[in-house]
Amino acid sequence: MTRPSTIGAYDEPALAQRYAGADPVDWYGATVYPLYSESLGEDPVVVSLALHESSPPPGLLGLGIGLSVIGGHVALGERRLLGVDVWSDAIAAGISLDVCAASPEAAITLTPVWMESGGEVMSWAGNYGVVIDRSSTGNPLLRCSVGVGPVSFADLVVEVAVRIVATDASRYRSALYELGAAMHGRGDMDQACELWTQAAARGHAGAAYDLGVLRYRRGELREAEHWWRVAADHGDVRAMAGLAAVLRRQGNLVEAQAWRDYAGTV
Repeated sequence: MTRPSTIGAYDEPALAQRYAGADPVDWYGATVYPLYSESLGEDPVVVSLALHESSPPPGLLGLGIGLSVIGGHVALGERRLLGVDVWSDAIAAGISLDVCAASPEAAITLTPVWMESGGEVMSWAGNYGVVIDRSSTGNPLLRCSVGVGPVSFADLVVEVAVRIVATDASRYRSALYELGAAMHGRGDMDQACELWTQAAARGHAGAAYDLGVLRYRRGELREAEHWWRVAADHGDVRAMAGLAAVLRRQGNLVEAQAWRDYAGTV
């Protein structure tokens, strides 16, 4: 696919200044996005990154892909992270990341990142952008221009594969959650609580969030706090907002504001 590489590279404004949000812009006939986004299912997924090309501008200490999770987290051992930067050397070796959704709206976003000579990690600056193609396997192929120097979508080219991992355990907790939702729809709140508690104890963040809602409506603030904290720790933004509300009602204004601010950054 032929595309302009450096034509108009120093024209103003730079690519990063042209984005009004997540919508793409036109650059000499190429559709350029500020990020790549993909929705996640209820089950855990594996996100794999494979390097096709890397031609970093001179002077950089590194470049790579920043992966962020909206409404979920990246699982690294016992750690739960809302995002992680994956550098080109790791992508060249082939890397797969376990990502868990915490809400029906969960999604991943991928953006180019780079490390300047002083060690500062940068993104969303200069001639930064992504052209989205398809690889020979049909997976998204991200042609990334970093923010240093002229526009070049050959700076970093990465293939992305998202694969659902539906284990017996995940199917079971999803079934518990769905049955709880059915009981809730019939007005049997006690049975819904019991089923959602079982699902949440097995790692279903959506069940933990719904338990928080149900407990909060019953005035059971300590229980609501517990379950919203569980869901918030999984990256559920709705639970973060709920946790802030219940903490505020309990007089914990400092932590309530901290969760409210944190939810606003996710």
